Amino acid sequence: MSLNFRSWVKDNRWPLALAAATLATRAVYLATVAHDPFFTYLRHIPDAFLFNNWAQDIASGGAWLGGDAVFFIGPLYAYFLAVIYAAIGPQLAVVRLVHIALEVGSALFIYGFARRALGERPARVAGAIWVFYLPAIFFSSMVLPVSLDVFLITGSFYLLARGVEGRRWAFAGAGALTGLAALDRSNLLVFAVAAVPVFLIYLRRLGWRRVAAYFAPLAAIVFAVTLRNGLVGGDFVPISSQGGINFYLGNAPEAKGVYWNLGEVYQGRPAELNRDLATLVAQELEGRTMKPSAVSRWWLLNGLAWLRDHPGEGAKLYWRKFRLLVNDYEVSLNVDFYFMKFITPFHRLQIPYFGFIFPFAVIGLAIGWRRSPFARTVGAVFVAAYAVSVMIFFISARYRLPIVPLLMVFAGGGLVRYYDLWRGWRWRRAAALTAAAMAMAAFSMWPMPDIKRDGAFGQSYYRYGKFYFDQGKFEEAVSYFHKSTTLAPEMYQGFIMLGVAYERVGQPDTALEVFWRGTVVAPDKAAMHYNFGLALARSGRLAGAVPALARAVELEPDYVDARVQLAEVLIGLGDYRQAALAYRRVVALVPGDGATLARYAELMMQLGRTSDMLAAAQAATEADPSLPGPRLLIGRYYYENGDYVTALEYIEREAELQPSSQVYGLLSMLYLKLGDAARAQAAYRNYVSLGGPRDPAFERDAALSLE
Repeated sequence: MSLNFRSWVKDNRWPLALAAATLATRAVYLATVAHDPFFTYLRHIPDAFLFNNWAQDIASGGAWLGGDAVFFIGPLYAYFLAVIYAAIGPQLAVVRLVHIALEVGSALFIYGFARRALGERPARVAGAIWVFYLPAIFFSSMVLPVSLDVFLITGSFYLLARGVEGRRWAFAGAGALTGLAALDRSNLLVFAVAAVPVFLIYLRRLGWRRVAAYFAPLAAIVFAVTLRNGLVGGDFVPISSQGGINFYLGNAPEAKGVYWNLGEVYQGRPAELNRDLATLVAQELEGRTMKPSAVSRWWLLNGLAWLRDHPGEGAKLYWRKFRLLVNDYEVSLNVDFYFMKFITPFHRLQIPYFGFIFPFAVIGLAIGWRRSPFARTVGAVFVAAYAVSVMIFFISARYRLPIVPLLMVFAGGGLVRYYDLWRGWRWRRAAALTAAAMAMAAFSMWPMPDIKRDGAFGQSYYRYGKFYFDQGKFEEAVSYFHKSTTLAPEMYQGFIMLGVAYERVGQPDTALEVFWRGTVVAPDKAAMHYNFGLALARSGRLAGAVPALARAVELEPDYVDARVQLAEVLIGLGDYRQAALAYRRVVALVPGDGATLARYAELMMQLGRTSDMLAAAQAATEADPSLPGPRLLIGRYYYENGDYVTALEYIEREAELQPSSQVYGLLSMLYLKLGDAARAQAAYRNYVSLGGPRDPAFERDAALSLE
């Protein structure tokens, strides 16, 4: 038994070594980032926050069908997390350990596929590259679906290679893994379509049964989710509905080849941007209610229309996307790869990870190999199809990574061929290959225009500042927001948060200076002027606050908070007429808001416009029957006009909602007017107990003694 085990270990020493090394690198990396606040706090990592909350909803509420709407984003990873959470609870450290296990599995799949497609030596090289490939190590520590995607994709190719050797069941497993991966990366369906002619070319060798075994489970998984969307959400949506808006983000006048926010927000949640805002914009412009499929189609058609109308700009955009796809630069999305050098020593050495793989992968794709032509061909088709499917939308390091393991396989072949040429003293071919590799490496590593490795640091500092601000650690927040505004002054939200943080640490004058600088940097941002005006008002500089708030309203006429604050400042300055004009617009913007109507009613009473006061106060009570305040205004009006019965009705209700000395004082007088001395005395006692000054005349008239 022991002899057989030693023999098995000897026969499998390379895959075992790769598995152990993969486990070691990921585990050590995980230990170095465990102190990072965002190891457990996901609020400011939008996609991770979404998946974590979604999974908790599924696991805790038993909503295993995923809610009552169509999926707007691929559901696989949320369900993957939900299974873990249902078993042991939302333990993020455990999720990352599971990621490491998946990474180990991917290492074995890469080795197994490469050995069957290209040979033993390329397989060893490919596996070794995977062990030390820092972008993959980095993403394994994130609560994001990358490790799961790569595991499923590499597993599917390993099973395809096994299937060619005669194991028909392996084709079914490969198709199932591809279908599952498509539930997170739906652009894999582009590969599924592109793979059809490859299977047909090798049909005689594979046979119909293997072809059917691959495509049947793939189609069944996609169909099942599409059917779920139809039954639960009442709409025909294959997998998820965000394809159209993502296409537009990659093919629009503002497109730069990377992700950009559709709305005037920073780090908005995917549900807010890719679903809610996208739906709102489409429906407002169309003037009708639209289903998710219609919204997606609307954005898709707008993106296609822009490409049709701007072919030259579209060609430049796709050239830029291609350059981003093959560039050594890791395009950030949610988390900045390069900012991690401040968190872990793994990132301090700037190594061209993708830039090293790319040239030798191209060489490996170009040269011929005798082993498993089907596995090699389908791998090459995957590289091409997946690359195209990413370029259709926009580029990010996270979306590019699923292509990298296959590139590693071909890079392993290219490096082995390169080594053999030099070792065999075939100078001409070796020199030509060296020149080609150097040219492609230079192309990959050549800096992209307007993209710097530290270019996103401002956003990362902002994210950490928000974390410390949320934790109430305002001095630390000030430090990070200050760095954010220095590195990314165009991101005006940093000035807003820095100013607020300075207020929280007791430096209002410094806060005012920061807000003012923000208005200089971002003169066209209403929110910046609003926060400057708000800070001036808080510091008692009401006259200075008026132009800042007026500018905010000018830039954004429907800015409700700015109009409310402007009205309050004008009231503080005694300019009730201008305040009334401001509040009238607010009432028009939010007609059903009880608090706004109540405040407007108070202002109308101040101006002596009783009919407008009555109308506004009555509307406020109808909008929010539990709102204190407006009934007191109405009751006082009827009291002053001698209608004590009607006044009593309103004041008694006000006493239930908001007992105060003012309310009970008026209530005691009403009871006395109506001849109910006992109730008048009881109300008066409440009035005094709540701090109201004693009224000897009332006590005499009510025959009341408090001695």
